[in-house]
Amino acid sequence: MLKRKIMDALVEWKKKKNQECLLIKGARQVGKTFIIREFAKQNYDNFIELNFFIEPKHRGIFSGSLTMDEITKRLTLQIPTAKFVAGKTLLFMDEIQECGEARTALKSIAEDNRFDCIASGSMLGVAYKHTSSIPVGFEKQIEMHSMDFEEFLWAIGFGESPIGYLKEYFDKKEKVPTSVNDSYMEKLREYATVGGMPAVVNKYIETKNFGEVHAEQEKIVASYLDDIAKYASASEKPKARACYLSIPMQLAKENKKFQFSVVEKGGTARKFDSSLEWLRDAGLIKFCHNVETPTFPLPAYNQTGYYYGQ
Repeated sequence: MLKRKIMDALVEWKKKKNQECLLIKGARQVGKTFIIREFAKQNYDNFIELNFFIEPKHRGIFSGSLTMDEITKRLTLQIPTAKFVAGKTLLFMDEIQECGEARTALKSIAEDNRFDCIASGSMLGVAYKHTSSIPVGFEKQIEMHSMDFEEFLWAIGFGESPIGYLKEYFDKKEKVPTSVNDSYMEKLREYATVGGMPAVVNKYIETKNFGEVHAEQEKIVASYLDDIAKYASASEKPKARACYLSIPMQLAKENKKFQFSVVEKGGTARKFDSSLEWLRDAGLIKFCHNVETPTFPLPAYNQTGYYYGQ
């Protein structure tokens, strides 16, 4: 099992929550579903999972009255094995962007407070199909990202002790010994090649074959392109796809500024700016801005925008 830092945030939420559901956002394939299932195994006697993409029929559970009693009745009709025991049950609603009324129901579930509820989804910034009401005040949002370098080190076998040894130099602001620095730089280069997507990291651990790693990465990119095709408007699809596919070329340039002419000869911000906004809202890219001065608040010192892919 890949150790993820977000597990601590889930445990903290369970400890402190009061009439509050948890909504975990993040791009596809960052490991949301896996970590929620692991969290459920460790903390609950009963676990009920709904996936609105794989099982569209589950959307019917949230048609009509959204009281917790009505939801549990309709849910147990579809899943007879589901058990709701107060304080010992976690309801997990995956791909919640496919069922807007399920998000509306988070308010009722939170107010009822007998059962814990976690929802997750990708494309949340662009993909809500009819959502009559956003449960403001009744959901806590956490964004989950791909694995960072420390999580990658854990995955390939580094324990707390060697990582802690490196951190001591940073905490003391002392120079890292050359032998230590060289060792970690080698691992950093591996991380830069493999990336932090759990499926890709697992493939690397299993095979140590960069060809197979690349094939796994291509599967994920293909799934992102499928999402663009599914969720973007007809006019936005070709532009968003072109912007997304241009990112490796943008990053390969000496000047890392995003240039619309790389997307298309003669390309302009007027044509493609909205596509970048769409990709950001979909969670497929992050904006990184150059600043005049490294002083807070950073947005006040933004210069030209820099754009990086997930």
